[in-house]
Amino acid sequence: MVAIEGEAMRGVTWVRVIDVPSGQWGIGGKALTADDVKALQVGS
Repeated sequence: MVAIEGEAMRGVTWVRVIDVPSGQWGIGGKALTADDVKALQVGS
C-alpha cells in the first residue's frame, strides 16, 4: 500500500493473516491443497 498510495498510508495499513486449511481454498472453483500449489510453483 505504501508503495502505491504513499507514506501517508504507512500508519493506517494493517495486514491480517488468516490460516486456511489445505484443500479449503481454490482457484477458478477448483479446490487446491498445499501440494497442488507446490506443483504449480515447480511448473513456473
